[in-house]
Amino acid sequence: MRKSLKCWAVLAVTLIAIVSTSTIVASSPKYKADVPVNIITPNKVKTDFLGELDFVDGMPSGDTVKKVYDFIDVTRATDAFLTGMPAASVYAMLEGMKQAGAAPGDLVLFENLMDARTLFLTPQTTTPYALAEIDLKHGPVVVEVPPMVLGGVDNAFFLHVSDVGVTGPDQGKGGKYLFIGPGYEGDIPHGYFVAHSKTYRHWLFMRVFVKEGDIAASTQGLRDVFHSYPLSQAKYPEEQKIIEVSGKQFNTIHANDSYFYNELDAVVQYEPADAFNPEVVGLFASIGIKKGEPFAPDERMKKILADGAAFCSATPQVKLSLTKHEKANNKHYDLEVAELG
Repeated sequence: MRKSLKCWAVLAVTLIAIVSTSTIVASSPKYKADVPVNIITPNKVKTDFLGELDFVDGMPSGDTVKKVYDFIDVTRATDAFLTGMPAASVYAMLEGMKQAGAAPGDLVLFENLMDARTLFLTPQTTTPYALAEIDLKHGPVVVEVPPMVLGGVDNAFFLHVSDVGVTGPDQGKGGKYLFIGPGYEGDIPHGYFVAHSKTYRHWLFMRVFVKEGDIAASTQGLRDVFHSYPLSQAKYPEEQKIIEVSGKQFNTIHANDSYFYNELDAVVQYEPADAFNPEVVGLFASIGIKKGEPFAPDERMKKILADGAAFCSATPQVKLSLTKHEKANNKHYDLEVAELG
């Protein structure tokens, strides 16, 4: 009897185990994925920059949303600053020339060399400079260049359009250039060195060669020959206006604080909508700089733009502080104070 009961007990346990196993197998989802741990969002994520980020079933807390959005906007502001520096630089060049009294087409001439009173990037004080703005918004522009100058033309994003003078198609012999902007569908006359561009505003810069220290003689060709005028006035162009600026105080350098973004917005508003790479246009739009819309950041965004500008203005100083060896070894952080001096 006892032996029989023992056998029934063993059988019962075995049946229970089989049923339990069958239930477990049956309850396992047919399409259950084998999810790697490294793609699951944990409830808490620790970061150096933003501190602790909180999630519930993968959804962020309100505090985490704010932290991440602020971080994203700061990175976009930083990226927009660094990406937009060429455009803002040309804008500042052209606006600085306006400060000096020049309009598009006027020749801005450093007749007695340049000195520290003019805020200018990378100039030198031994060669006369001559500058001009070429604005193609109202149609093609003719530029007559004298012999033996060295120069070039950059568009509104500081991209090369054409050399002029010694390195240009006139090969230092001088000649007439015709600059044609976006949307022009008229005839292109013969007899010009033709250059096409995707933007309206352009910066023309030239240097002349001084012989035996005679600065006046070196700039005489610019005074006598240089001429800039609309193609529509080619038969009867107006007299060339020359603005002498040696010793004048004006600034041609873009802002390094949050006002930088206002300068960038001015470029976007003036130029054609398709003047720049669509990805760049999208980047600028992500911080509120959009063609045809007012740039009006709210208080939160003003703080973010101020931080973005501060980070970017510090970037060149940080890079300059690194030695060649440190750059080669990517040692950006463990710098000694003595090395920074």
